[in-house]
Amino acid sequence: KATVGFGGSVTTRQLNLPQIMKEQGHEVFDHYVGSPEERALTRKKQLTCDVFIASSNALTLDGKLVNIDGTGNRVAAMIFGPGHVVLVVGANKITDTLQQALDRAKDIASPMNTIRLDCSTPCKATGQCHDCSGESRICNITVIIERRPMQTPYTVIVVGDELGN
Repeated sequence: KATVGFGGSVTTRQLNLPQIMKEQGHEVFDHYVGSPEERALTRKKQLTCDVFIASSNALTLDGKLVNIDGTGNRVAAMIFGPGHVVLVVGANKITDTLQQALDRAKDIASPMNTIRLDCSTPCKATGQCHDCSGESRICNITVIIERRPMQTPYTVIVVGDELGN
């Protein structure tokens, strides 16, 4: 009967995790549900939930997690607040180096997300980052998690399939 927050994640939806958590009786905070005002409140609840489940834009072979966010709610919850953070990462997101992870987040994940979210950005049209400055830019915050944040229990699950963006 935990409170479970879900960051904006194609991976968790592909695995049907929000629905599974609801069926198991957990209170789910999913910011894809409700009015704009309700979604804003849900994002705040995700910061203090028992378990926060999301994915990462990239994972390096030496364990660094790279994430780019537009609003910051997902990366904030990955760093501090929830009782436990669980990240589910598809094998397609694994890179050799930090630079490759940053490039993957900016040039693969972000353009795919602008298409999914129907943003008015140059990368939606071209499929590659233009370092734009538009209102609907989703590359506003870049976070590199090098080690588990202090006081935040963490689990990273790598799935041997291609998942998410």
